Amino acid sequence: MKEKSIKKTQEKIKRGGRVGYFFTQVVIILLLIFIVFHCVMMVLTLIDEIYVSRFSWIYEHNSLYRLITSEEFSKIFRFGDKNLLDEMQPKYRALIGIFASLLTWLVLLFFTRMAGQFFKHLAEGGRPFNVRFAKKMRYSAFSFILLVLYNPLLGIISFALVIFFSYIMEYGGYIQEQADETNRIQEEIIFSFAEITENKSGQTGQHIKRVSEYSRILAEQMGLDPERCDQIRIASTMHDVGKLMIPSEILDKPGKLTDEEYAVIKTHTTYGGQLLENVEGDELKLSRTIALQHHERYDGRGYPAQLDAENISLEGRIVSVADVYDALTSRRSYKDAWSEEDAYREILKGKGTQFDPQVVDAFEAAHDKILEVRKKFAD
Repeated sequence: MKEKSIKKTQEKIKRGGRVGYFFTQVVIILLLIFIVFHCVMMVLTLIDEIYVSRFSWIYEHNSLYRLITSEEFSKIFRFGDKNLLDEMQPKYRALIGIFASLLTWLVLLFFTRMAGQFFKHLAEGGRPFNVRFAKKMRYSAFSFILLVLYNPLLGIISFALVIFFSYIMEYGGYIQEQADETNRIQEEIIFSFAEITENKSGQTGQHIKRVSEYSRILAEQMGLDPERCDQIRIASTMHDVGKLMIPSEILDKPGKLTDEEYAVIKTHTTYGGQLLENVEGDELKLSRTIALQHHERYDGRGYPAQLDAENISLEGRIVSVADVYDALTSRRSYKDAWSEEDAYREILKGKGTQFDPQVVDAFEAAHDKILEVRKKFAD
């Protein structure tokens, strides 16, 4: 349920990113129209003073124009009987006012383009909290000071809001980095345990890599999202962690196991669950689920809990196929490796009984990729 909720949230963020990106592109087009319009106004005002009054509605309300036309400000430029501002032609005052308005639209265009980049980042599946983007936003906030030329209150409020949200985004980015570091540590712990398990059980480290890569390929073939596929790849390496608790003389026995010895071997699943019972972190918890369930059967005749069908986690059903296939095609102390053709037919034969039919279909569709992995990580 948690994974479905996360996936839905991610899809909503992507959808919101696409909508936001589209909206910013529309706004950018409108802003460019306003900017071109202001440039045309400046040219026309220079050519003919008749446009000074026609375009007065554009500039007469901005703070810079009101400042240069105010009596208090004009006193600063009074030299004897002359006042430089009074002698300034109306069209030049109008140009200053239009220019102040033009700066406002340019600042909004700059920030809208940056917002568009952020929404595009979300639409492509990027993380909403990003330290680099937060710092970029904070630096760009100083451009909003130019809005003071148009409206002081608007400029100050815009500057404060952008700074405030940049710090929120930066804080979220640092939390995300800490989560990434935690996941990295989890991954190191998982691989360390997996290597210890393989050394104890007498299997090669290549078995770990093959099963994890097979599991990833099957998950991808079934259409799971990349993040979940990678979690399955990592967590599957600990599927046999419970073998740490099994006596070496049973694990390494060259001949066929007795019924009693086989019963002991089967307890590695429950031992795996016990060893990982109190772990924290999504990947370690998933490792526990896989350790417990990778020997369950789709028809309910597996062990240790005789779960069936979808009562077995999807990850457990995936790793079950990957583990059995690798066990069949690998040499063990008690058996020779099966041929590739026989192992392939055995997996297909177990469809709907030992294995989930959907996972077997994925195995059949991605068999060429599985063969590539088998060759790459051969013993």
